[in-house]
Amino acid sequence: MKLINFLLAFTAMFALSFIGVQAFNVEPGTAATVAFAIVLTGTYLANKFKLTGIAGAYVGAVKMNDGETGIQVISQERDRAIYEHNSSQKRFEGKAMTPSYLRLEATIKNSVNSFQFKTFEGDGATVYATEKRLDRNDAFIATQLAVKLLQQDVANAKTSGRLHSYPNLTAFTAAQATDLEAIYNGYLQFTINRVKKFVALDTYRFLNVPITQQSALTNRDSLDYKTGFQKLTPQVVLDGSGTNELELFFPTYAGWAGASAVAGTEHRVVLFLRGFLVTGGSQNS
Repeated sequence: MKLINFLLAFTAMFALSFIGVQAFNVEPGTAATVAFAIVLTGTYLANKFKLTGIAGAYVGAVKMNDGETGIQVISQERDRAIYEHNSSQKRFEGKAMTPSYLRLEATIKNSVNSFQFKTFEGDGATVYATEKRLDRNDAFIATQLAVKLLQQDVANAKTSGRLHSYPNLTAFTAAQATDLEAIYNGYLQFTINRVKKFVALDTYRFLNVPITQQSALTNRDSLDYKTGFQKLTPQVVLDGSGTNELELFFPTYAGWAGASAVAGTEHRVVLFLRGFLVTGGSQNS
């Protein structure tokens, strides 16, 4: 890495010197001195402010507030850039920031055309064992998002249901799977502390049908941990001491039947967020 950085710095210095000589008719020695000073200053600033990436450059972000983070960093690693940016914010200074996730689930019923996802621990009458909600003392910076479907065996209180990135015909049966397609024709709306962060984020972007699909109960879809996840720009900050209204709306029709018709099982829509958990990072902590 040190060799790469040296070569990049040398290349930048050579390019600046060449530009100085060709464009401004500067003496080669003077051009080289100025180029060296520019590269040295850039290296110092990158180390001083812990900037990362190709040039270690933080360009800045405008029109952002506490409800979201805006970042424009020339970086080879997106998560590292997001981490560096947020860990330097006054609000999160000195707080432990670790990679984490939130998993929020809502039961699919035939009588509704929207889902409200509870975000806090203990919020609502039912908190499923497979959910991961936010503690009211913490904050969560969401950088990736997926909308998944789940069939869970509730008769035996199981937690082994697989997450699907599309209405799987084998898992959900043909009739229910066809109706569940409507969920991916809808949109998400996020309102954080009464400010709409997403007004109409289409759910179609989260639909991911693998090339190799499940055709029997003995085989599986060709999926991995990245399937169906989309990067969020801007990132959304969920605050444990604020109000987080996360809703999914979709078009329905008379006779829509996406709920499970198999006794002892339940269909759910899952909002899966990845990002950084800031322990003790809520506004009131």
